Amino acid sequence: MSTTALAPPEHAAPADRHEPGRDRAEARWLLWPPLAFFVVALGAPLAALVIRALDNETGDNSFATALTMPVFLDSLARTVVMAFVVTALTVLLGTVYATAVAVSPGWLKMLLVAALLLSLWTSIMVRTFGWMLLELPRGAIFWLGDMLGLMDEPLGVYQTAVAMYPAMVAVMLPFAVLPIASALAAIDREQLNAAAVFGAGPLLTFRTIIRPAITPAMISGGVLVFVMALGFYVTPLLLGGPTNMTVSGIISGQLRTAGRPDLGAAMSILLVGGTIAIYLVADRLFKVSEKWG
Repeated sequence: MSTTALAPPEHAAPADRHEPGRDRAEARWLLWPPLAFFVVALGAPLAALVIRALDNETGDNSFATALTMPVFLDSLARTVVMAFVVTALTVLLGTVYATAVAVSPGWLKMLLVAALLLSLWTSIMVRTFGWMLLELPRGAIFWLGDMLGLMDEPLGVYQTAVAMYPAMVAVMLPFAVLPIASALAAIDREQLNAAAVFGAGPLLTFRTIIRPAITPAMISGGVLVFVMALGFYVTPLLLGGPTNMTVSGIISGQLRTAGRPDLGAAMSILLVGGTIAIYLVADRLFKVSEKWG
């Protein structure tokens, strides 16, 4: 009895392989559109600001002049303090709001999310004018307090530092609520059920399960709010008044009234550089870019 050896097929089906070099080339091509957008949208304006800051008729160093101006240094300190306060209040209220969204029944959750998105989609100018109507000496707050017999004198918070904070928190709130709500929605319900089965109370459950899950979202949302608050212009200008000018207001004054566009450009570069430095430090400490990506 003879046996015939089975010869391997001459034309075997090629395996599904990915060529590393080809994958890297395709990845590089995908990077070109965002890089081009970055150059056009950010690189070109920054280059124009640097050129304008170095081009002045007096021959002085605009950056050194800006750093020695008391009005600029005062506005810089005021802006940083305002950003810290607004960030702390926004993250705190955002955590409460996101928790309410997570535990509410369906109809209330839909209402809370709709109110949040409506606030996000409404123009900042419109929302700021709304807060002006509330905080004017004889505005809506005074009208309500007078009608209830709680207020006799006109309200005195308009164009003060206190007037800026609630309006800015209201503007920034969606940027803190959305990441925290997403982190809460991602929590494994089995962990919560297991904690309840083993007798863990609400505080212990929050400390051991919920807080570790939402802390990265709170940090990333806080960094985003802080960076955005550093460059806020409309709300502090309209509600804070001329005695509470932020850096953006001082830059606008240099461009519009003082006739020193070189100083305004130098201040803008300093503000952008400081903002980038703060973000890089936050990313180094808390890996913010990984949480956003």
